[in-house]
Amino acid sequence: MTPPRRAKVLIADDDRLVRALLTEMLLDMGHTVVEAENGQQAVELCARELPDVVILDFLMPKLSGLDALLAMRQKGHTMPAVMLTAISDSSLRAMEGFDAPDIILGKPFKRRHIEKALAKALGTG
Repeated sequence: MTPPRRAKVLIADDDRLVRALLTEMLLDMGHTVVEAENGQQAVELCARELPDVVILDFLMPKLSGLDALLAMRQKGHTMPAVMLTAISDSSLRAMEGFDAPDIILGKPFKRRHIEKALAKALGTG
């Protein structure tokens, strides 16, 4: 397996503890992290920070993770996207526009799930 490359990762989750956990995991893996607490802030940070990967919670205030990702895509951002959700994958896949995320990751998640998702998103796994 190719060693993981270092990436700038934008994480967006309205739960401060989830953001803290993800940030700690990602920093420990050697990545740079940018944090957003809602979907609107994620769209704004994406335009300014140009992340290599985004990790978005599906349910957030102001803009859902899906709406935030669709807004990013409309602005021309093509980075890989990981969608975090506690909702079943099949329910989400039926939603219009839900083909936008590259990877869907269920909550709760473990470090190995994040590592695997990032490796796939970055093309190193």
